[in-house]
Amino acid sequence: MAARTGTSFEDRVGLVLQEGGFISAEQLGQAGQISQESGKGLLDTLVDQGMVARETLVTVLSFQLRIPIVDLKHVDLDPEAVRLVPEEYARRNTVLPLGFDSDGSVRVATLTPNNFQLSTELSSITGHQTKFVLALGGGLEQLIQRTYATAAISTPAQPPPAPEAPAPEAPLVVTEPTIDIAAAALGQDISQLPAVQAVEMITLQAVKRNASDIHLVPTPDSSKVLFRMDGELQQVIVIPLSLHENMMSRIKVLSGMDIAERRRPQDGSFNLHFGEKTVDFRVSTIGTTWGEMMVVRILDRSGGLLSLEDVGLESTPLHVWRQLLSLPYGMVLVSGPTGSGKTTTLYASITELVQTRGNIMTIEDPVEYRMEDLNQIEVNRAAGIDFAAGLRSIMRLDPDIILVGEIRDEETAKTAVNAALTGHLVLASIHSNDAASSVVRLLDMGTEPYLVATAMVGALAQRLLRKIDPNCKAATELSVTESMAYEQEMQEPAGEFWHGQGCNFCGGTGYSGRTGVFEVLSVSEEIRRLISQGASGGQIRKQAMSEGLVPLRRSGIVKAKEGVTTMGEVLRKVFFLE
Repeated sequence: MAARTGTSFEDRVGLVLQEGGFISAEQLGQAGQISQESGKGLLDTLVDQGMVARETLVTVLSFQLRIPIVDLKHVDLDPEAVRLVPEEYARRNTVLPLGFDSDGSVRVATLTPNNFQLSTELSSITGHQTKFVLALGGGLEQLIQRTYATAAISTPAQPPPAPEAPAPEAPLVVTEPTIDIAAAALGQDISQLPAVQAVEMITLQAVKRNASDIHLVPTPDSSKVLFRMDGELQQVIVIPLSLHENMMSRIKVLSGMDIAERRRPQDGSFNLHFGEKTVDFRVSTIGTTWGEMMVVRILDRSGGLLSLEDVGLESTPLHVWRQLLSLPYGMVLVSGPTGSGKTTTLYASITELVQTRGNIMTIEDPVEYRMEDLNQIEVNRAAGIDFAAGLRSIMRLDPDIILVGEIRDEETAKTAVNAALTGHLVLASIHSNDAASSVVRLLDMGTEPYLVATAMVGALAQRLLRKIDPNCKAATELSVTESMAYEQEMQEPAGEFWHGQGCNFCGGTGYSGRTGVFEVLSVSEEIRRLISQGASGGQIRKQAMSEGLVPLRRSGIVKAKEGVTTMGEVLRKVFFLE
């Protein structure tokens, strides 16, 4: 019913625009068709297609139809107003409480300001009169999700109830409660929740906010809960130490870990079902000065695989990389620090080969992306399966392509090199600063230079940079340091650049999402000669650049110039590389 009312409201505004001579009947019909095909609202479509200026639309809505407009990017949200409306109801009806007016009424952002039935329902739910404002410009659904995910865990910590013992009979796989945890916790201090609910609430909100890790860090008198989002740690709440200990025990029970051991490092894993979504969690603990610290890595299976274009590879390095992947045998390495997206790039590469290259086998710790067309093996040290042992077993199973989750020791390195020398295409990740250094890492692990020179066909290095939030993107001038860095690398004056001003959609950071920057090294005969002679990474890199290698920092600067990221991100993440 709400959708039909919204359509009639937008049609009414469209007719007002047509009758006022702002658009023609043909334009209105065309916009209506585009709106249906794209799923966007009619008013947003009129603006996006350039048929009506945003200022004109605001004037018609505000003065002719007497409908107040709200800018979602910078509106101040009152947490007390948000708590009045349950999250599930807000999502279902696409409404967001903004705050209170002087007369005590609640201002609510909506896409259907003439929906009187919805207004009546909201008045009953909130106990206040409802005043609708129109959210123009799209993004209301996105802001609803972000607002409730933040509000659910943003209440300050209070003295906790008596500590509870962990439930020893808890299963390793749990399902989401029948009620929405976040909605139930709104207005309720997390420190007053049992550890079971607190763990479920924190993990659910981390998944909703697309966090990659959860950190539980004890301090002398409390504990900090932090999420890593877009590569950056952000503190979300402070909890009492007693709740910290209870949550640690609960997560240990779920992960099959020893709850009595608090000094020795432990690792485990568990998974949760949130509706139809299954999310895996990897857990690591260690004792610190102030108590036991825990980091939970989030592996969301529902995210889907990205293509090589989606991860950020541009045309020239993408062409070189696809040429390497088309080779019948040899070793191809993906390098970078932890959390730089190496596994995502490896799987984006494998998806292009899976239909044409026969038996593809992987050995990983753990398996982060599950694919039906791959034969995937997970490291299980308790069963005697590590990277080297798993790789040796794979060699007896007639593989065409082998993916090694990580080369981290001499035995794995030598086994992977031998696999590449015996007619297999081997893709593997390795920790190194750049593409040239990945070759040196193999040598440092004890692999003979002549074997590496023969087996290696190419290497890719990558970093992840935060992207500018398109909702608050604006032109800016570079600082003196940034200008000098740009001019040094590009040998030209710095022009106009972009940054994010900060808004509600990005939490004031100016960034939303991440993209990759890459350098791809193809092993030529000259580079092969240098490797066999045990050359340094700098020598190999210098030769690769003379052959056309585009280094990481130039790739990052190009993306900053295109307005994808900022020069500050480039300086912070990749510019130190020579």
